[in-house]
Amino acid sequence: MSERIDVYRAGSGVDADGEPIDGAISLWQSFQAVVAPVTLSDTPDTASLGVIRGYTIYIRGSEPTGILDSDLIDVRGHRLPVDGIVGEWRSLRGVYKGDQLSVRVKAD
Repeated sequence: MSERIDVYRAGSGVDADGEPIDGAISLWQSFQAVVAPVTLSDTPDTASLGVIRGYTIYIRGSEPTGILDSDLIDVRGHRLPVDGIVGEWRSLRGVYKGDQLSVRVKAD
């Protein structure tokens, strides 16, 4: 069953010296996706005993979505960073089916 995810991206601009900078984060695009919770094992330490929230997301399509590893993904009411690079979802025959990405955050 698919659900809506929203992709947020920092805008671009230039500073007073003409150097590129990231602007405000805003909604870039929305997709229908299959969202699978990920169970992550994390060894608690004295610095942080936080909870890890993570998902693997599958977005079916005929071409890549354009999601970047620097985007934030709003899934199930939480904005989570992309964890790693966006991968290709392919069938056993090698046919492109869509994008696959992981998102996760450790909340203290």
